[in-house]
Amino acid sequence: MSDFLQKYAGVRGKDHVQKLKTEGVIAAQIKSARKQAGLSQQQLADQAGIPKSTVGRIEAGITSPKVDTLFRLSRVLNTQFIIDGTINDDFSSAIK
Repeated sequence: MSDFLQKYAGVRGKDHVQKLKTEGVIAAQIKSARKQAGLSQQQLADQAGIPKSTVGRIEAGITSPKVDTLFRLSRVLNTQFIIDGTINDDFSSAIK
């Protein structure tokens, strides 16, 4: 964990920092899947029936998507929505 994150964990708590890391991984996965599908943020938003600003905020890590939004995005991106407590190895380095 970076020095900043260690100090921040001392202020906000380790659970909060872990939550932020996990949300960052989700944001990176959505952005990666969108790019792999060849979609712009606007195209993804239109197909998922959500505002483009929501896609942008999710990908930037500014907001956490609601479950309904995750389901909509996963359908458009043709990816499974799985909650199993593990983190894909491709993105595990993003949370260390």
